[in-house]
Order: sequence, then structure tokens, then C-alpha cells
Amino acid sequence: MNLSTLTAQVRSGWQAVWSRRNPREQRLLGIGVWVLGLAALWMLALAPALRTWQEAPARQALLDAQSQRMRQLQAQAQSLQKPAVITRTDAAKWLEKNLAELGPNARISLQGETATLSLQAAPASALARWLSQARDNAQALPTQAQLQHASPPGPDSLDTTWRGSLVLRLPSN
Repeated sequence: MNLSTLTAQVRSGWQAVWSRRNPREQRLLGIGVWVLGLAALWMLALAPALRTWQEAPARQALLDAQSQRMRQLQAQAQSLQKPAVITRTDAAKWLEKNLAELGPNARISLQGETATLSLQAAPASALARWLSQARDNAQALPTQAQLQHASPPGPDSLDTTWRGSLVLRLPSN
């Protein structure tokens, strides 16, 4: 039995059942088939498309934010690959200019390619931040450190202080 014969038999069976129904039932069944067809069309085609269309602005904003963040990371990575050339004079100026955050007793002396930082009571968190910024902004790297606790953190203070000296290597140019 081939497909065309089977299709013809099914069609003749449906026509026989359909012809036994009165016109009112045929109309109601026709309306029911249309309603089911429209419901299927809505659920399978229109509703997902409408939902996607409604969610599109939020998704676009999220993708734009991610794209912007990726561009920032790319620029940061490129700047790290090619660090800016800083002269020894500019590095020394930066170190002297930003010395205040280490306390009033912090001093720096410049000798050729090195700078010696003398501390009396520098807060540990300020010293860590200053060293990080000195590396990034002045390309100055610590080569020697002789530090001691100036005072342990007290009950009112969460930060210990340091005294001693640090030798920093300045950029060579």
C-alpha cells in the first residue's frame, strides 16, 4: 500500500464522517479547527517572536555594556603592553609631589638612578597604595627595604605604622 492510496482512504473516511454531521455541527467544528489553528500559530510563531522583541532593548543594553567593558579591558591591556616612557626627572617629580600621603615626616632624597625614601610613622595601607602608584605612575621599583614597626595597631587604629627606609630604582633614560 503506497502513500497516495493511504491518503485517499483517510480523506474518504473524513468526508464520510463530515457528511453525516448536520450543518450546525460542521460550522462549530470548522470554528473549533480555526481556533485551534490560531492558538497553535500564536504559541509556536507569534508569542516567541513578540517576547524576543520585548526583551530586545534590555538584551541590547546588556550587550552594549559588555562591549564597552571589553573595549576598556582591551585598552588597558594595550597600555600595559606598551608602558608610557617616563623620564627620570618626571618620575622624581611624581615621587616628591605625592609624598604627603605617607605622613608629615616622610622624606625622599634623589641620587642618580635611585631615590631613598625615609619614613617615621607611615600607615601601612598608605605605604602600600603609594608603592603601587609609584610603580604605575613613576615606574619606580623598590630594590631595598629596611622597615620596622613604628607602632602596632592600637585599639582605636586598624592600621600599623612603619619607620625606616626604602630604596627605589628610577627609570633609566
